[in-house]
Amino acid sequence: MRKKLRNLGYVLFMSGTVLFGIMHLAIAIYIPSLQSWGDPPGLLVSVLSEIAGWVPYTLSIAFMIIGAFLITIDLSNNSSWWQNQSELDTAPKKKAKID
Repeated sequence: MRKKLRNLGYVLFMSGTVLFGIMHLAIAIYIPSLQSWGDPPGLLVSVLSEIAGWVPYTLSIAFMIIGAFLITIDLSNNSSWWQNQSELDTAPKKKAKID
């Protein structure tokens, strides 16, 4: 079950990142054809309203947040690996005997 949640977290985070990048590409492509934009909302908000991109833009951010949350939960629950690594780092080193 944990592996499925971790994989779901990876998929959500990566798909959110790809969707976020595609949205920024669409914004960059549309900016030259923008006629005018107001200073209070800003250029990004104006372009997102013009191309109806609010849903995919917020969805990409939500995917990244949920994916990062699932990955963090899995890493915090899997603390035995971190404990084993810290025990190996703090364990006394054995000296090699030279005959």
